[in-house]
Amino acid sequence: MADIKRIIALIDSYLEMKGLDYVEPNEVSKHLEQQGVLSYSTKGQPLRKLLREGLIPSASQPSGNRWIIRHSGNSKGAAKRVEAHGVAKVTGHATSPSVKITKGLPPIAHANSEILILGTLPGKLSLQKREYYANPGNQLWRIIAQLFNEAIPDSYMAKLSLLERRKIALWDVLDSAVRESSGDADITDGNANDIVRFVAQHPSLRIIGFNGKKSMNLFREHTDISCLPAQIRLVLLPSTSPTNTHSTLEEKIASWKTILE
Repeated sequence: MADIKRIIALIDSYLEMKGLDYVEPNEVSKHLEQQGVLSYSTKGQPLRKLLREGLIPSASQPSGNRWIIRHSGNSKGAAKRVEAHGVAKVTGHATSPSVKITKGLPPIAHANSEILILGTLPGKLSLQKREYYANPGNQLWRIIAQLFNEAIPDSYMAKLSLLERRKIALWDVLDSAVRESSGDADITDGNANDIVRFVAQHPSLRIIGFNGKKSMNLFREHTDISCLPAQIRLVLLPSTSPTNTHSTLEEKIASWKTILE
């Protein structure tokens, strides 16, 4: 069985030695094989398997299927360097290998996406189904459909088609975190997605909408907003979660219309 703690420590030392902010699996796998902890067979597939299983919390997929691995932040010097770049900071207490890490989903976006909706981290049902906002009680899909006077999508493929037609991208502020339930209040030890890089890769974006206050607070905690292009407008939106009973559906729709302005 792979020694995860040693693998993470070796990746950290490699990043420090090379002075890198992140490294790709193919590159660091060669280093891990040289250290005798993990095989490099099939272009780093053993390491990629660990990434897909969420065992390397500092790994993420900023766009598409491309993995990148950042420093875990466990050493004092590296933690300061990571924090200075405003990405992938570690919050809360240190986690032990026995703690279950919740790993998020890759972004849904297209080259011409104009609106990015950011949540916090997918709930358990969404992760099980590998679908954004899979909880039937969540109102996101109903709200987006009504914003554009369309029928509510009845399948996930129809939902993705709606996003593409309306130039909307979906992602989350956090790439991974410790969380026992699906509730945002239980989130600890969050590792952030590189939203700044994502925005740079999608120059048509003009609005980032936050699906609830927790999403915006996490974004401000992890991201250097000054690094965003001047045309990006940040919009706080009422959460579409079924736990948000402070607003009616009609009131939420009225607030969400601000992303169309």
